[in-house]
Amino acid sequence: MADSLFDELDIAIVDALRSAPRASWRDLAPVLEVDPATIGRRWAHMQSKGDAWVTAHLAGSATPTCALVEIDTAPGRSREVAAVLAADPEAATVKLTSGARDILAMAQTPDLDTLSGYLLDRVGHIPGVTNVRSHLATRSALQASRWRVPVLNQEQRHRLRPDAGPRPEHAVALQAPDRRIVHALNLDGRMSFERLAQHVGLGPVAVRRRLTRLEEGGLITFRCDTSRHLSGRAVAAVYFGSLDADDLDEAKERIQTFPEVRSCSVVAGPHNVIIDALLRSPAEVHTLERSLGQVLPALRIQDRSVVLLTIKLLGRVLDAEGRAVHSVPLVADPRMNITAGQQE
Repeated sequence: MADSLFDELDIAIVDALRSAPRASWRDLAPVLEVDPATIGRRWAHMQSKGDAWVTAHLAGSATPTCALVEIDTAPGRSREVAAVLAADPEAATVKLTSGARDILAMAQTPDLDTLSGYLLDRVGHIPGVTNVRSHLATRSALQASRWRVPVLNQEQRHRLRPDAGPRPEHAVALQAPDRRIVHALNLDGRMSFERLAQHVGLGPVAVRRRLTRLEEGGLITFRCDTSRHLSGRAVAAVYFGSLDADDLDEAKERIQTFPEVRSCSVVAGPHNVIIDALLRSPAEVHTLERSLGQVLPALRIQDRSVVLLTIKLLGRVLDAEGRAVHSVPLVADPRMNITAGQQE
């Protein structure tokens, strides 16, 4: 259940922004049947409290090299280690977990060499870390940006934007101004074109044109995240499983049918499928596992963990209630000067 401070309209606004993260309040108004000023005021309140936010990240052929990283720590030092990791741009997500690992992190860097250096030279040498196991992500079977809470009906969702799946990728060269746009939108995915132009060092028209090119090329993804107060699903769980390579494509289609599954990554390691789920209670941990087994008999769940605390979520450092406290921008290409910009 969402916190009593929020009502069905707040939840509907969040659901609408999951489908159309940069839609104007004027476009949302007829869909939600409320005036634009009310939507804007409600969103401003949720965003200011850290209960909801929109962010962006590179996608498609521009996706950074990623790894799911299991970290063991000395007794009593997991919070300390997690706090150190949360300050790293390379550690996009950091979670304290139960089970066979103390911390589960998602690391991302521009390339494999940089990722190797980060894991070997940085993570393994943080005081308090006793062991590191990494799983290189080879592809995403289900992106968190496509997870939905079914509040709006199909007609409302279609009016926002027909959800026909990921856009086909085009051969688009990613330039330094494009990366600056993504960097700024990582901080605030709903940043206006005027503010975005100031951050990037281009005119608003040029920024709009570049962002459209990125979206049409499938090189940027937006997503709306929330605190536990708005999610309706307060328990996060991670499943580590294995599938034969021949079954991966069929599994992708079936896994997407589970509303509890927020994301699914295919990785290289002792487990080749890692599933992130959002549940309503700890009792659902085994219920979902049983359901996955019924729909996907070939999937062998070999381990599972409950998330005790999410420290950082895709660049947002969170408090104990899952509210965004501040941002640590995702790692950028080290060859790019983030602050420099050329006028078009």
